Amino acid sequence: MRYLLLLLSFSLFLYGSDKLVLIANKNFPVDHLTKNQVKQIYLKRITLINGVSIVPINYIAQNRLRKKFEKKILRLSPKKLKRYWMKEHYLGKRPPIVQSSIKSAIIFVRKVDGAIAYIPYSKLPLDVVVLYKEEL
Repeated sequence: MRYLLLLLSFSLFLYGSDKLVLIANKNFPVDHLTKNQVKQIYLKRITLINGVSIVPINYIAQNRLRKKFEKKILRLSPKKLKRYWMKEHYLGKRPPIVQSSIKSAIIFVRKVDGAIAYIPYSKLPLDVVVLYKEEL
């Protein structure tokens, strides 16, 4: 029994149980983004790619996946990120759209050209494009 649990834990580790993927619908103008591009998109410094408006999707501030994303990809603490968006607000920029769940983010991405969202690898649907992968 102990070996079975150990094997199961190891296989979950190998198959991306703690991997984040950035997805878009099949009409997205590119098929790959760099980590820096993802950061720039989520900070609204990049808003167009090949003439398509990019619509980044986020989750509520307390979401565990969002906290990992902000730490690993944006490299900003919640306090610094809040300060950043307060400053950007006065320049006319709004933070990414917030969805309440991974399921709603996936539905949004499927329906809206230019929409992107980060989700756990384990929730990856077949009908989207993976633009970026990151170990968490």
